[in-house]
Amino acid sequence: MKMDWTPDEDGLRQILQLLKESQSPDTNTQRAVQQKLEELNKFPDFNNYLIFVLTKVTSEDEPTRSLSGLILKNNVKADFERIRGDVMDFIKQSCLAAVGDPSPLIRATVGIL
Repeated sequence: MKMDWTPDEDGLRQILQLLKESQSPDTNTQRAVQQKLEELNKFPDFNNYLIFVLTKVTSEDEPTRSLSGLILKNNVKADFERIRGDVMDFIKQSCLAAVGDPSPLIRATVGIL
């Protein structure tokens, strides 16, 4: 079964910015990012954005893409029962497609999902 999902460009930009901010060493920035992530977790499509960044946004740096995957892993672990079936299918499908990513970091991140 093939599932197509396309992110909203503005939403994607905001999530990419948030992922970049989360890499800041500043404690206040880290707290603000954590709060925003908790708010975004309320949206069912948030996990789609995370897997999209990890597997499809190859223009971003690898640490940002990998961080997206780590956040997704934590979300899946914490909320497995509440994640919609279509979202889980999209995550699985995207992971399988990314197993051959040229980046060892991205392959390792996909492997933990």
